[in-house]
Amino acid sequence: MGPPADIALFDSRGQLRTLVEIKGKLGTSREWAAKLRRNLLVHGSFGSVEFFLIVTPDRVYVWKDTGGEPAAIEPTYEVDARPILDPYASRAGLDLASVSGPAFELIVASWLADLTRLTTAAQKPTGEERWLEDSGFLGAVRNGRVEYEVAA
Repeated sequence: MGPPADIALFDSRGQLRTLVEIKGKLGTSREWAAKLRRNLLVHGSFGSVEFFLIVTPDRVYVWKDTGGEPAAIEPTYEVDARPILDPYASRAGLDLASVSGPAFELIVASWLADLTRLTTAAQKPTGEERWLEDSGFLGAVRNGRVEYEVAA
């Protein structure tokens, strides 16, 4: 068993679909994310999940169907996290650029939990969050559940 993932998302049938690593680091790059993913896989197998995310206060890196081999594979998607996560931080009176690690984890967990509950066309993401639908991520986690600090 490898190191714990910060968050795991399961589909409506209870199948593990996504692992999420949360880092409070700003100014990251695709290359940094690819190396971090590789290092996580080298030091403990997360197995093969459909989606793997690294979430920072300013970026969301997403791998889809890249398997569990410890290679420095660049993310399938990279998006600006601020428009996605700022509303959650603002509601809590926090600034993403200076939020503590535990508070940032709760912000990300809240966003992911909300995604599992999106059901209507009016709730579907647009703009910066379009990747959620295009990648199949929303379909994978819809009506699912979020678990924290799980052994992968």
